[in-house]
Amino acid sequence: MLRITLFAPVLLLLLASPAFGAGTSLGENLGLIWVVPFVGILLSIALFPLLAPHFWHRHFGKIALFWSALFLIPFTVAEGVGTAVEEVLHVYVLEFIPFIILLWALYTVAGGVRVKGRLRGRPLVNTGILLLGTLLASWMGTTGAAMLLIRPLIRANAWRERKTHLVVFFIFLVANIGGSLTPLGDPPLFLGFLHGVDFFWTTTAMLAPMAVCVVILLAVFFVFDVVLLRKEKQTSAPDDGSGEALGLEGKFNFIFLIGVVVAILYSGSAAKDAAFYDPKPVADAAVAVDAAEAEVSAAAAAAKANPGDAAITVLLQKQAHANALRADAEHHAVKGWHITSHVTWPWINLIRDGVIVLMGILSLRLTSRELRRNNDFTWFPIVEVAKLFASIFITIIPAIAILKAGPDGDLSPVVMAVTSDSGQPINTMYFWLTGILSSFLDNAPTYLVFFNTAGGNAATLMGPQENTLLAVSAGAVFMGANTYIGNAPNFMVRSIAEEAGIKMPSFFGYLLKWSLPILIPIFLIVTWLFFM
Repeated sequence: MLRITLFAPVLLLLLASPAFGAGTSLGENLGLIWVVPFVGILLSIALFPLLAPHFWHRHFGKIALFWSALFLIPFTVAEGVGTAVEEVLHVYVLEFIPFIILLWALYTVAGGVRVKGRLRGRPLVNTGILLLGTLLASWMGTTGAAMLLIRPLIRANAWRERKTHLVVFFIFLVANIGGSLTPLGDPPLFLGFLHGVDFFWTTTAMLAPMAVCVVILLAVFFVFDVVLLRKEKQTSAPDDGSGEALGLEGKFNFIFLIGVVVAILYSGSAAKDAAFYDPKPVADAAVAVDAAEAEVSAAAAAAKANPGDAAITVLLQKQAHANALRADAEHHAVKGWHITSHVTWPWINLIRDGVIVLMGILSLRLTSRELRRNNDFTWFPIVEVAKLFASIFITIIPAIAILKAGPDGDLSPVVMAVTSDSGQPINTMYFWLTGILSSFLDNAPTYLVFFNTAGGNAATLMGPQENTLLAVSAGAVFMGANTYIGNAPNFMVRSIAEEAGIKMPSFFGYLLKWSLPILIPIFLIVTWLFFM
């Protein structure tokens, strides 16, 4: 019976698959049923900690592996070993491995810095910590800022009875919205930087919407913290008698943190250098790409003259074709380790990730064990993130592929919803659809899907279509705060808080009790101010 139970979903996926290998792109081949394993891992993350917490704590890695296998086994049979291997290599080499290396390094380095001394968690102090983390997040990454300040915030409020709100607002501000101002802040913005968006375009364009969110959230938090503190039996922090002055231990770790930031900046600025990039494939494809772009312009003019779904479908198909030609040329221009004909590990990425790993190792070797122990440092949060996101990155493959198929995929209504009948971008929809999908999918590929849907030309998107790029950028960064899985630091912050004994809301509890009633009204204000 157990074998039948495990095999039945695999058989269902195989029977639901179209003619294996048929069609012109992976996303066109796959129906929405292929997204079931991804939904399964999300529901497992949401429900198991609530319904079977001890079982989940011991076996979450096995559960994640099950959902990965549930996708990979039928996918390999349906699409062939070659396609399956290339898809897995692509998502791991270009996305998961850099993602987890960066998280590990930032977690390790920030865990070697300890705030010591008398820091008392009163509302003004707590608001100040959130503001400091928010300001730091754009320059050292949301993960770096979150890992640096979450433990000091928890220790400063150890005497408080009600602490859940502290962590929730920390996730909102430090782990997400604070990373809005530079490509260093959040992975989607870094992808935009690699695709031609100016480094400081993000700073100037995102400053106003970010400021609106931050000011409102800090004001709401301050009131929240004051009210909750007044409800507690003890309204002032006890004197622990230590008399220790406020200060930092392990300050040399900031050198390693700067090393991580420099490595990321270098990888972006040097990506087109001759050592890492051959412009010939791009030049050879220029005629074909220009012709495809001309077809896009003609389709846009036709849609404007004769509005309707049929015209929009043609426009998006032409845009997808132009994007594919450009992406293929860029792939062949990158110098690196050619693992397969379609998967290249760029030399610049290997250098960047090698430097980042070195920074983490140096931090481990040079920071005393006593300091990390006093900082409540453990490996469990990063292990949990690594295991769960290893499965998420695998099971997300069909969802992203279907989105990339545009009007020819089963998620065509989503893609078509961002374009008006006359072929013009609907910035409100770009903001909300990018944001909603980023709340549940990985926000980096979601950003790229809508970046390319909007044309994929950075110069145009920073010029006449600046508001569209702003909508995509803000949606991807801001709405990562909507769920625990919207951005990796969310999960790590929650795990650290739970290790410290703070009772955190469940997946749905966080969504329904916190992010929806607090964040969504703010995002509606942002929509009204900037995208209508």
